[in-house]
Amino acid sequence: PDMPVRGLRKYLDAASKLFETGKSDAELLDISFNEANRFIDVRWRLSGILMLPWHPSVKPWTGTTRYYLDNDGLICVHREEWDISVFEAFYHVIVGN
Repeated sequence: PDMPVRGLRKYLDAASKLFETGKSDAELLDISFNEANRFIDVRWRLSGILMLPWHPSVKPWTGTTRYYLDNDGLICVHREEWDISVFEAFYHVIVGN
């Protein structure tokens, strides 16, 4: 959940290099906009093969991303929560499923 980047192009570039495209899935489960507090909540599910030299398989997991908007309507903060711990995710990357 920690991949600090600034700017849309850098964000998309970093995200596109995480998973092998043909062997991975990303599913949008829900999206909502809170106009009063200026944030967007997105619930998603990811799984697949990471683009690391040993190509570890990642079991499906879900998470929520909250995008906070500034006064211009641009994303100024991005926060993620996963349904697995960072330790569990790291363990599966190193050891496998």
